[in-house]
Amino acid sequence: MVSVETIATIFVKIFKLVLNIIVLILYRFGYGGDFLGVGGTWNLNEEKSADAEIIASGVIVGYLIYTSVQLFTYLFGTTKHKRELSDTIMNVVGVLLWLGVAGTALHYWHGYQAPHDFANLASERMVGLIMGYLILLVAALYLADSVLAFIHYAKHENSKY
Repeated sequence: MVSVETIATIFVKIFKLVLNIIVLILYRFGYGGDFLGVGGTWNLNEEKSADAEIIASGVIVGYLIYTSVQLFTYLFGTTKHKRELSDTIMNVVGVLLWLGVAGTALHYWHGYQAPHDFANLASERMVGLIMGYLILLVAALYLADSVLAFIHYAKHENSKY
């Protein structure tokens, strides 16, 4: 019989995957069909930092692949209880990485001004802020998934004795 934790984990993973795809689309095409990015400079008059973009794209694409693989293993019923400890560790690392990307995006896009007429409310700024808050939500989902994975692990460890 499938446990409540397993069903909750599957729903959280599906939600993470959907939000990750939305973030990836906003990241890549959010600037009127062109690259939006997360920014990553501390001086808002400079161009976006290539280092921050490399890290952000690595986190977004890497965790998209990782979450897809996790979801497929759950859907095909190959959940071995020893794997939950590694899931917990990867999810905790994911929380930290997603928080870093969210912080960078929110910092950059909060202070962003359009290059023309010093307009405060530019559409790319709003899309950047929305993307930053969605990334923050993804980090919270990885935290929830960490708790669920730990519950799985603790439940199976206690059932061995």
